[in-house]
Amino acid sequence: MTSTTIPVAAGARGRAGQRPVTFTGSAPYFIGLFLLALLAFWPSYLSPAATATGYTHLHAATAATWMLMLIAQPLAIRTRCLTIHRALGRTSYVVAPLVVASIVLLAHSKTHGVPLADLPDYYVPLSLAGLFALSYTLAIVTRRTTARHARFMVCTALTLIDPVVVRLLYWAYPTPRFRYQWITFPLTDLVLLALMWRERHTRVGRSVFPAMLLVFVVAQLVLLLDLYKAAPWVAFVRWFAALPLT
Repeated sequence: MTSTTIPVAAGARGRAGQRPVTFTGSAPYFIGLFLLALLAFWPSYLSPAATATGYTHLHAATAATWMLMLIAQPLAIRTRCLTIHRALGRTSYVVAPLVVASIVLLAHSKTHGVPLADLPDYYVPLSLAGLFALSYTLAIVTRRTTARHARFMVCTALTLIDPVVVRLLYWAYPTPRFRYQWITFPLTDLVLLALMWRERHTRVGRSVFPAMLLVFVVAQLVLLLDLYKAAPWVAFVRWFAALPLT
């Protein structure tokens, strides 16, 4: 495999007679997530009355491109369009870093004149950018082991759950007395648990989702337990805000 992206390959066969766990049929789920994102971001970004900065446009364009690639890759595999599959794989080497860069730049653009009391506003996007970057990097490192590569690519999509669902929650409850992440983070974890259950009899690649669940939970607890108020993170935010990025 010269270059791949997106969850498209099969896992190993588990018990005798069972079909292997595959992700070639994942396109409908990613289509659903994409349509949900369009609905979620309509009032604040896509509607004619919405206003947005260039950094917001960059992030929207790169994130939408990534989601469309998540949809296209499994379809390319199912239809045996391997040339398209490889081309999309090479394209991911550009798109994935742009996704991370757009998140970082958008977060930095919002630090101007914002007090450190709003630290959660920085932690959530930066932590999700880190989880996306880690998932994609591991997918590339394991690209010759398709069972692991596919699962790490699935994890890149899971970082999109929080920003999409948060906007939907804001519609229903614009002034909550709790962080929306008390809902979005467990929802992400439940998806990982469902994936683990689905492939419980698979051998190759089965360790990916449990390992990533642990990583996601650790990152989530930093916010949910207010650990972002610790001195190291405060110092990091001060340093980050002082960078001449935006």
